[in-house]
Amino acid sequence: MTGMAHLDPMFKGAVSIQAVNEPIMDATLTPGYGEFQKNFVLTVRAVEALLGIGVHAGFPHFSSANFTTVLIEASTTDQFNPEVQDALAAAGPILLQIAAEFNIQPVFNVHAQDGGQREPLTTNFMDINWQFNDPPNPADATLGPQGYDNHLYYSFGGVADPNPDAYLQSICNLRRVENDAAVGNSPLWFGEWALSTQFDASDDFLRDWADAQKLAYSKGQGWIFWSFKIEISPEAGDTARQWSYTEGVKRGYLTRKPAELHNPHVCDDFVE
Repeated sequence: MTGMAHLDPMFKGAVSIQAVNEPIMDATLTPGYGEFQKNFVLTVRAVEALLGIGVHAGFPHFSSANFTTVLIEASTTDQFNPEVQDALAAAGPILLQIAAEFNIQPVFNVHAQDGGQREPLTTNFMDINWQFNDPPNPADATLGPQGYDNHLYYSFGGVADPNPDAYLQSICNLRRVENDAAVGNSPLWFGEWALSTQFDASDDFLRDWADAQKLAYSKGQGWIFWSFKIEISPEAGDTARQWSYTEGVKRGYLTRKPAELHNPHVCDDFVE
């Protein structure tokens, strides 16, 4: 994926790769996840080093312009652990195919070819607070640009009591951005959220619920609503009312301009 992001013109807009989406929340059930995080980052950076992009201190310098030579060197150097070496060796045939398809073989230095404009990808993990029971800190794997993701859904329980006041009390006092930053998980964005609830929410509440969540999530590096559009059909019912961004805009719960709010004071009576 790192190779494709830098080599395939169709992926030129890619700026980040997330290692694992929503791992099991109980960290005792994901042994080795911390080592996986470190190896994931090292592999991304190793591929970029092969391409001459964002080479980091401590990484071997690959001087050859022939990709085959560089790949063999990278997958055998003792500066990478066996897991990273294996990943590079497995990715080799795929990267060679990409290079051949886009006529950039044997010269394999994207950084030089595009005038030095390519930037390292941002490696991305769910934030440390996604898991419980002493999870590994993804910040410990950082090497180059890195970001953190959180998904917050109240409708699955365990966040707040199922009533409007409890929901607003909780979201208006959310300190996830600050708590994550205190342990190095910054920048943080909220990659998934919706208007879903555990109770029968009124239209007025959903409008407030949208504003309050946007206020909370905008304290970080932004948010992505899940999902952009959901079908309305006899089979799907009215799921779109709380799960579709386009339907939320149509019904007036969400503002047409994402950065705007219906009521910027929605949290005034709930902030502690």
